[in-house]
Amino acid sequence: MLYQQQGRKMTTHKNIALFQTQAEVLDVAGSIAGLDDAVAELAGWIELARNRLSDDDRVVLTWIGGVLYREGLRRRNSGQ
Repeated sequence: MLYQQQGRKMTTHKNIALFQTQAEVLDVAGSIAGLDDAVAELAGWIELARNRLSDDDRVVLTWIGGVLYREGLRRRNSGQ
């Protein structure tokens, strides 16, 4: 859920807002990290945290990794 309703006003979900802020920081820092970098970081982090993650955590994180991987593959295949 990207947005949540507070009364009559729609606001950006707080975690989405954090992602947006991080993206802006990456841009200001001149980061060239892309989807492949995010997939690699996520995979490495999951491996390091495997003993602390619940089955539900692993399912969600694997889903996220799958979406990121798929989008990276689509971009590579389309020549972007």
